[in-house]
Amino acid sequence: MSAQTAITQYITAKSGVRFAYRRIGTHPGVPLVMHIHYRANMDLRDPLFVNSLARARTVIIFDDAGVGRSSGEVPETFREWADDLIAFVETLGLKHIDLLGFSMGGYTVQMVALTAPHLVRKLILSASTPSADHIAGVVWPREKALAFSFFYDDDLGRAAFEKYWRTAESLILDLLDRECGVRRQFNAATDSFRRNPRASFDRLGKLKMPVLVANGDNDTLIPSSRSWELTTQIANAQLIIYLRVGHGFLWQYPQPYATHVNIFLDGTEFDNLLSKL
Repeated sequence: MSAQTAITQYITAKSGVRFAYRRIGTHPGVPLVMHIHYRANMDLRDPLFVNSLARARTVIIFDDAGVGRSSGEVPETFREWADDLIAFVETLGLKHIDLLGFSMGGYTVQMVALTAPHLVRKLILSASTPSADHIAGVVWPREKALAFSFFYDDDLGRAAFEKYWRTAESLILDLLDRECGVRRQFNAATDSFRRNPRASFDRLGKLKMPVLVANGDNDTLIPSSRSWELTTQIANAQLIIYLRVGHGFLWQYPQPYATHVNIFLDGTEFDNLLSKL
């Protein structure tokens, strides 16, 4: 079973949302649940990255409420996004998960870990940021936006984008945009950048699980300084910065990053770090 051949399954949470998801791999142990970025559904996942992760563990990808093949409405706060993700995980009957969020998905998984820490064994924040008082503008059209902001502007970066886009363009892209849903996603981001008790920044010190933070050094959407800010607030955090790569570092270097993620998830050196200090 691979990212390309996994069948789309559906499950309905108590909230009434019918979630679309795919399960890749049949490994025992804690599964890795992945949350996608702004204006995307699970079809936009890089299969090379997902398959590289799935060699070592079961990977679950899904469409959030109101996105792609899932029913419902996109919530307008990340706390509500987190509630949806928690409902999805609990409906699957999972007691513990590892959780990876990319970009805007990273905002959501922060809130999941803060809201339901008993569910999350280890947390991975890819090209993400804590709540803050700054938000970048949205670039359009999508192809130029991805090329500019997700990939480094050199020959290697441009070649990596062309390889990625050939895959993405063949997917069912008409499921990506629901005009109202996109606007509500943006509203959720705007809400998170206001200082309020629902946001994550002032609460990140409550996270006790091991956390891996990663980004590219040339991320024009979420600068790597934001990743550093995350690590200053989380007691048990590690930081990886990939050189000469942008917001989409995990697409430009899918196998190296998957290797680092698997090492982090399988390792034990940082599991009980706080109790050792």
